[in-house]
Amino acid sequence: MNKVEILGTRETIYIEHLDNGLDIYMQPNDKVKNFYITLNVKYGSIYTNYKYNGEKHEDPKGIAHYLEHLMFNMPDEDAFEHFATLGSSVNAYTSNDVTCYEVFANSHFKENLSYLINMVYTPYFNKELVSKERGIITEEIKMYEDDPSTNLFRNLYENLFINDERRYLVSGSVDDIKQIKSDDISNAYKAFYKPENMFLIITGNFNPEEAVAITSSVMNNFGFAEEDAPELIKNNEPFEINNEYISKEMDVKKSKVALAYKIPKNNFKTLKLSRLELKLYLDIISKINFGTTSIINEELKSNGIINKYIGSRLEETDDYFIQIFIAETDYPDYFINRIKDTMSKLSASDEDISRKIKVATSNLIWLFDNIESINTSIQDDILNYGTVINDINVIYKSLSSETAEKIIEKLENNLLTISVVKPQN
Repeated sequence: MNKVEILGTRETIYIEHLDNGLDIYMQPNDKVKNFYITLNVKYGSIYTNYKYNGEKHEDPKGIAHYLEHLMFNMPDEDAFEHFATLGSSVNAYTSNDVTCYEVFANSHFKENLSYLINMVYTPYFNKELVSKERGIITEEIKMYEDDPSTNLFRNLYENLFINDERRYLVSGSVDDIKQIKSDDISNAYKAFYKPENMFLIITGNFNPEEAVAITSSVMNNFGFAEEDAPELIKNNEPFEINNEYISKEMDVKKSKVALAYKIPKNNFKTLKLSRLELKLYLDIISKINFGTTSIINEELKSNGIINKYIGSRLEETDDYFIQIFIAETDYPDYFINRIKDTMSKLSASDEDISRKIKVATSNLIWLFDNIESINTSIQDDILNYGTVINDINVIYKSLSSETAEKIIEKLENNLLTISVVKPQN
């Protein structure tokens, strides 16, 4: 079993690679009484076009989410009911690039881990179950269609992306899921639900050696064929947007506003930075200029333009960084103009960067006290970088204002799209 020490935190991640290809990442914490298990599949909503076993597949949108729903059907019982008898909380979610099955509990560690593995590696779906689930998912999609936040981001991504699959709802549309057949589900499961395309993360109060022994024992009951991994077919995403602005009236009290900047990664090639370094720089620049202690946030809050703070997040695709700003406000046009104005005057002094680095490093220590947060952090590392990042503190300390200013210079002339959900007249 490999041990990876997270520098500057006195914390250790235990890693085990099973012969069948499954990687297990563990962070034990004896300060808590509960544990959190996630079994993750590197398969999300954007993986609809792929080659597998010599055949090309073009699946309907929403198939990964559909499959996630069906996995809770077991041959002899409902998995939700079984976990309920253990006193456990079980759930699952599908995002753009991952499907995650999660269990949160404070007892029956062996039973919870064993059953989760058995559930995910026991595909049980027939035409009747697929048809039944279609009705449930249809109602879920209709609920999303009436949700203001879902509309805000759906409109944002539809205008931001031309070919990228992120422009579609993770669940797909009602018309999309009408096209999904049992054979589509089976093919997707066979292609992606294989140990070498999955990883297990366990955090909280448990014994790593026991966890590995349980996992190995349960998985020995399954036969996993040695096959090539599916080859993803990715669409070229141009440096374009569909529309600069879109608004919709809905039943909301305040306008919901989202701005998204489409930033080509090629802009930063000459800086010779790693993908992680560049992402950390962009994140810190955003926090300095738009964070809770920034000038614009204090101004907008004190003047009653926003009630809380400017929401911001940095997303990433193969070719672009996407910087998003979000707020609820009675003055959407003013908020939009202030964000645009601040983006044209970004700054990052030594003092600013030093302060944000101290906050980031202290937050990293706090992260290990929360078994759900550290589980998610490990998941992000695996999906983005293929390994656990153990030297994040060292990288933070290497950041400089000189490089930050060079990055800021290359943040000009990026594309912007805006989505607004306004109160009904």
